[in-house]
Amino acid sequence: MALSIITNLENYLPVYNRLELAVDSTNVGQDNFLYVFRVFIDGVTGYKQYEAQPENTNEYGILDFHNYAQTFLAPYLPDNTETVAFNQAIPAIKELSIECYEKWDVDGVPTFNPEGAQPLTFSPRYVFQGSYDNSFWLDWDANDYFVSQANGTNGQFLTDNLLNKVSINDLGWSYYLTNIPEEAYKIQIVTYDSAGSVIDTFEVENLTSDVEYESFYGCVATSPQSLNNIGGGFLLGAQPIITSSVANYTVQLCDLLGNPTSELMYFEIKEPCRYTEYRFHFENKYGAFDSFTFEGRNQKTTSIKRSSYKTSKYPVTASGIVREHREKSNITNWTKRTEKIKLISDYLTTEENTWLEQMLYSNEIYLEFLDGSGVRNFKSVHKVTGTSWVEKETIHDKLFRLEIEVELGQEAYSQRK
Repeated sequence: MALSIITNLENYLPVYNRLELAVDSTNVGQDNFLYVFRVFIDGVTGYKQYEAQPENTNEYGILDFHNYAQTFLAPYLPDNTETVAFNQAIPAIKELSIECYEKWDVDGVPTFNPEGAQPLTFSPRYVFQGSYDNSFWLDWDANDYFVSQANGTNGQFLTDNLLNKVSINDLGWSYYLTNIPEEAYKIQIVTYDSAGSVIDTFEVENLTSDVEYESFYGCVATSPQSLNNIGGGFLLGAQPIITSSVANYTVQLCDLLGNPTSELMYFEIKEPCRYTEYRFHFENKYGAFDSFTFEGRNQKTTSIKRSSYKTSKYPVTASGIVREHREKSNITNWTKRTEKIKLISDYLTTEENTWLEQMLYSNEIYLEFLDGSGVRNFKSVHKVTGTSWVEKETIHDKLFRLEIEVELGQEAYSQRK
């Protein structure tokens, strides 16, 4: 067998984009020749087999299996009461491998791997819960994002927003990708007062296992309430991390020796505004969860749908027909209520507006709220009902806001008739 790689499969790829490779064979001239691909995914019994005819131009074997692979991944948002600093986003990453064989007719019989040769292999490869536009996908290089000693302060968090505006009670996490998990050894938090002076420095250890590939894609507590929920792993400092004296703070990942292995992320603590705040957590293009708070004059509404029927029933009793004032001719037998919220942001920068486009097309959105037990929790959002996003430039548009409407994911029903 003489298979060779023409287009290789990169090591770390977003699963919602094309996962494609191309191979060639010197046996392509055999009768009814086929390329045979077997895709193995960690935790899945067996394999998915594809048979591909040589394509017309160069007779290469082409495989794109992202539609299959994406069914085994899912978004990951930590529990609202999480008390550890680091979490592995286990559902959002998978390890896989591909084997390539040949098949052709031997004495008129379709025969798999006629020469009994070892397969051409692509192993291991990693896919995560990302979905990029075409240009970003073409330019994607996972090496630019790795949290590692090699990247130092250039290792990028999986977000397009590095200046976060938060309230002291907000939940939130920041996600990262690494090829050397032990180099995301700890998070360092430095807090500052309103004059810009350092209040305190904290370091919290990553207590998750760094043995399995699930540790390549993780998240770390970074918003105020999530930081204050951390219950252990402190290498420097102690709770509370974020107090009423803190005006802003920075977070950064470091290795065992304290060398930075990620970029520095900034957080500004804002005083509550006069309007009700609505904080959302939405899956971004990297498959990570970003957070944003709408602080404008937001308005909560309820959309109601009803079904009814007419009745001409005679109210017959032993005394004959008895009419009453409360009888009905039109009867509502079913009512569904759906909560909606019209939202207006505070004034945005061009970068914030561009980043928030990802919220408008996200399929995984949660509203943070205070539940009946007094704990900050998450409600599912069904959809953002807006159908378009408008690019804004500060130089042209000056001050601008984002206005959208969201529909919550849980419906309520009245008593049926």
